[in-house]
Amino acid sequence: MKKGFPGNSCRWLGGAFALWVALLSPRDAAAESAIQDGDRIVFVGDSITGQGAKGGKTAWIGLIGEGLGLVRPNARPTLIGLGGSGSTVGAWRNHERNSRTKPVALDVKEFDVGQTLDAGAEIVIIMLGMNDVLAPAVKGDAESFDAWLGRYAELIEALRARSHPRVIAVATVTPCTEDPGSPKNLALADMNARLRKLASEKGLLVLPTNEASSELQALGRSWQPYFQVTGDLVHPNRAGHLAIAVGMLRGLGEEAAATRLLEEHATLYRPAPDKLPALSYSLTRLAGSVDDDIQRFTIDYQWTPGTAPIEQQVHASVPQDWKVTPENVTGMKGRFEISGPLDRAENVITLTATAGKETREQRIAIPAGWRVAVGQGNCDGWKQNTNYDPAKDRKPLDETLAQGEGFDAPVPFPAGEPASWQLSVASQDFTGRNRPGSVDFASIAFFNYGQQAYGARWIYSDRERPVKMNLSTQTFAGVFSLGVWLNGQSVFAGRMKKETASASLQRGWNLLLFRSTFIQWQWQFAIDLAGREGDDLADLRYATKPPVAPTR
Repeated sequence: MKKGFPGNSCRWLGGAFALWVALLSPRDAAAESAIQDGDRIVFVGDSITGQGAKGGKTAWIGLIGEGLGLVRPNARPTLIGLGGSGSTVGAWRNHERNSRTKPVALDVKEFDVGQTLDAGAEIVIIMLGMNDVLAPAVKGDAESFDAWLGRYAELIEALRARSHPRVIAVATVTPCTEDPGSPKNLALADMNARLRKLASEKGLLVLPTNEASSELQALGRSWQPYFQVTGDLVHPNRAGHLAIAVGMLRGLGEEAAATRLLEEHATLYRPAPDKLPALSYSLTRLAGSVDDDIQRFTIDYQWTPGTAPIEQQVHASVPQDWKVTPENVTGMKGRFEISGPLDRAENVITLTATAGKETREQRIAIPAGWRVAVGQGNCDGWKQNTNYDPAKDRKPLDETLAQGEGFDAPVPFPAGEPASWQLSVASQDFTGRNRPGSVDFASIAFFNYGQQAYGARWIYSDRERPVKMNLSTQTFAGVFSLGVWLNGQSVFAGRMKKETASASLQRGWNLLLFRSTFIQWQWQFAIDLAGREGDDLADLRYATKPPVAPTR
C-alpha cells in the first residue's frame, strides 16, 4: 500500500506536510477490504446521497467507483444511491416502512426504495444526520441525541432484515457550516461519537466522512484562506465530494484506492505552480463582551513557497485606532494579535509577505458586529408554519427596544429563561459569508422550532441622508420571520424574503433593530444599507452598545 505524500510536491508544502500525512494515513480502516469483486453496494441517505447518485463521475459515489477502478479493476461493484432530500433518520425509517406496501421513489426516481432493498445487497452504507441538526429534528441535548441514536438503531435493524447485507457501515455526518466550533458542528461531534459507540456494539464499520472533510478543508486552507468543502455550508462542492469518497473508501479498508483518488484529483485542493508562492491565514475572534469597545483577534498565517523555502517577512497593516503585535513576523508560520473597534462596515487588515522578489498580499475584512440575543418564543403570528401575520406577532418589547431602551439587561423572551446579549460577527464560514449586514444564527446557537432573536446595531452619520435598506437571505431552505425598525419606525415586517425599502439616516446615532422568529431549516438574513446618488456610506460608524455621544 502506497503511503505518504502523493507525487513529489512535498518540497514546497513546508508546514502543510503534516496535514498531508494525516490526510493520507489510515482512519478507521478495516483489517482488509470489506469490498469483494462484484458487490452490490446500496447507499442510504439524504440529499447529499442524492447528489452523490445524480452527479455522475465527479460526485462522490462515482468517485468511489473511480478509486476502486484505479487499484482493483476487477472489483466492478454495483453502486446504488437511495438519497432523499430533507430526510432525517426518522423520515428514512418511514421511507423503509412505506416501501413495503407502495412505491417509494426519492431523489433518483428510477430506483424504487422497496424494490432496491428487497433485491438485497452485500454492503449497505448509511449516511444520515445532517437534516436532524439542520431542520432541526433534534434538540441540542443528550436526551434528544439518545433518542436520535435509538431511531438510527431501528433503521439499521430494518435494513439488515430487509436486504441481508454481509456488511453494514455507517458514515459520520459531514460538517454543517465550515466552522468546527459552531453549535451545529459541536452537536454533530457528539452525535458522531454516539454513532461510533453504536457501531462498536453492533459490529458495524465506521466510515470517517466527517473527518476526511475536515482534514481536506484544513489542507486546502494551508494555502487558500477561504477554501471550502461545501458549496452552501451544507452540501459538498467538488472538493467535498472527493473528501466523502475518500472517507468511505478508508473506512471500507480501501486505503490504496483513497490515496490514488487523492492523487488523481489533487487540483481540487492543491495549488497549481503558477499560484505559488501562496500566503494564507486563519482569523480567530477571542472571547469578549458585546459591550467591549475593543475586540481582539488572532491571525495565524502560513506561507507556501514555490520552490525551496526562502526567508520571508510578513507585515500586518491595521486600521486607525487598531493595534497589532508584532507588526512583522519572519517564518513559514506565525501569529499576529490584533485589537480594535469594529466601528466600520468593513474593518480591513492587510497581510503582506515578501520573500526575495516575491510579494503576496491578503486583505482581511472584519465586518461590524451585531448585538444579538436568542431565546424561546411561542410562534405568535404563524399558522401551519407557512403563513405569517406580523400584526398578530407584536410584542411590547418590540416598541421598548425600538426606542433604545432595555439593552442593559437580559431579554425576557415569551418562553423559557431570559437571554443575555452577545456579539455576532459575520464570517466566511457561515451562510451570508462576511457581508457586513449578515447574521447567521448557526454561528450563535443550536436553535430549535419557535425560537426568537433580537438584534441591534447603532450607526453614526454626520448628516441626514436617504438610504436603501436591502433585506435578503442566502439560505437554500429556511422559514422564519423578520421585523426591522430604524429609529423606532417600522421598515419591514413579514415572512423573510428579498425586499428593498427606503429609509433615512438622521444626523448622529441611528438605532437599527430587528426581531426574527425561526420555524425550520436555516436561519440567516442580511440587512444591508446602500447609499443613493453616489453616496458610498464610507463615513458611517458602527457600535454594538448604546452610544453615549458621537465619537467622531
